[in-house]
Amino acid sequence: MNIFALRGHALFYLLCAISLITGCQGDATAERPDTAAVAKWNQLAMDAVVKFNTNDAAGGIPPMIESRMYAMAFSAAHDALNAIDPRYQPYLTRASAANASPDAAVAAAIHDVMVGQLPPLQADLDQAYGAALAAIADGEKKTNGVALGKQMAAAITAARQTDGSAGAQTPYVPGTAPGNYRFTPPFDGPPFNGLAALPAWGSVRPFVATSGAQFRAPPPYRVTDAPYTKDFNEIKTLGAATGSTRTPDQSEIGRFWLESSPVGWNRIAATLAKSRNLNGWDQARLFALVHLAVADSYIGSLDSKYFYNFWRPITAVRLADTDGNPDTAGDPAWQTFDPVTPPVPDYPSAHASAGGAAAAVLRGVFASDDIAFSQTSTSLPGVTRTFAKLSLAAAENCLSRIYVGYHFRLAVDEGLKQGDQLGKLVVQSRLQPL
Repeated sequence: MNIFALRGHALFYLLCAISLITGCQGDATAERPDTAAVAKWNQLAMDAVVKFNTNDAAGGIPPMIESRMYAMAFSAAHDALNAIDPRYQPYLTRASAANASPDAAVAAAIHDVMVGQLPPLQADLDQAYGAALAAIADGEKKTNGVALGKQMAAAITAARQTDGSAGAQTPYVPGTAPGNYRFTPPFDGPPFNGLAALPAWGSVRPFVATSGAQFRAPPPYRVTDAPYTKDFNEIKTLGAATGSTRTPDQSEIGRFWLESSPVGWNRIAATLAKSRNLNGWDQARLFALVHLAVADSYIGSLDSKYFYNFWRPITAVRLADTDGNPDTAGDPAWQTFDPVTPPVPDYPSAHASAGGAAAAVLRGVFASDDIAFSQTSTSLPGVTRTFAKLSLAAAENCLSRIYVGYHFRLAVDEGLKQGDQLGKLVVQSRLQPL
């Protein structure tokens, strides 16, 4: 029989028959590799940073820098796993390393990125790394896995070397007109003597977006506008340290969401990954997408913040008698519910943007908003809050910034919109299934 004369289905069935006769059935029934290292190293990474932030006299790593580090670490781990068994598009580096240990690759990738970006973590992460490698049988697979993880960590580190983050702490001169951002306490006095955090962070090269200005927020209101007056009067009562109209639940919400957004939303992602029994590849993709979106949300938010330079509520309330608005009453002694307002302009809220970005990614990955879950928080230990939908968690995250006195309502509303746009861009355009 001349098989080259056969056409269409006849050729297909003939080849199948030959395969069955010879017992060569390919890889269709082969078990695909998996790894528990992603969940383990995700927790190790968060624990190390929370410990550092708790003990650091300077207040810990800023969430902007933190989010960039996580995006690098988890995209490197994602790329390493997909070099071993390609299931999703890589973020940065396409490679092939079939005979490599997934556990070793994940450990090496996350360890090397995080130690390189935040050297004070080295002692804790070195210990965890040593234990992780000791649990893997020596041999070629282990050696190849370590080499692969290091290769991916080096690649993402090199790619971000010139992203502009190193020069983001530039001098800042606050304005003096009503509505202009001013240094907030305690950053307006010793030992800071006037600090605005990372004024050039909006110019850092994003991980996915085209620029920090791609989803720049629309202009805020003027301090003489009626919507501003409404927001002013709301936060003056809801966000005050004393004499507030907050309910006990609103006070709890404010404290609950105070923790670092990259840590808090990572915990939510980990909860959902565990409840759905995601394999290691799917977990790595999920964490990478969340952190890529959150990192870009901080870049986009700070672009908008320092473009508009709108003052914080603590400045607005204390200087209201000089703002030119007859419907706002000043209180020079007014204090926020949480006493330390972050040293960046008000509009839009980076916290709201980060939550909006993470929630958009989670909705995209799981193809639903209707996901019920419960969460804890490092900023309010012992309290668990439950949510019926991802969007409800993101909305509560926004409101928390009003309750602690940090942001006007317009800032959180526009921050959420900005983050939602960034999250959708990330989940719809990167790390797609092969």
